[in-house]
Amino acid sequence: MRRNSGFKRKDRVASEIKKAVSQILEVESGNERLKRVTLTDVEVTQDLRIAKIYVSSSLSNISREATIDELRNASGFIKRSLAKKVRLKYMPNLIFEYDDSIDYGFKIDDILKEIKE
Repeated sequence: MRRNSGFKRKDRVASEIKKAVSQILEVESGNERLKRVTLTDVEVTQDLRIAKIYVSSSLSNISREATIDELRNASGFIKRSLAKKVRLKYMPNLIFEYDDSIDYGFKIDDILKEIKE
C-alpha cells in the first residue's frame, strides 16, 4: 500500500519549475531586466499542460506590462532551458502574470506609517 506524502504531483512540479525558472532568469538569461524579476508563485494545472508563473519586479521604472512583455518575448528561451532542467513528458505552456501582492503590501505599509505619524 502506497502512502500519500501530502503533496500532489502538480505541487512538486510547480516547485521544480519555480526553482528552475528562477535560475534561468537570474543566471542564464543575460538580460538585466529579467535578472530583476522575482517569481512569487507557480501554479500548474492538474494535467501539467499549463504553468502560470506569478512575478513581480524590483525595478520601479519599468511598468508591469513591460515586465510581462519582456517575459513573453523570452518565453521560448525559458521553455527550452526549462526542458533541460525539468524532465517531463510534456513541457507546460508558460503563462506569466504580474503579482500585485508585494506592491499592495508596500501600499498598506505606507498607510500604516502615515497613521502612526
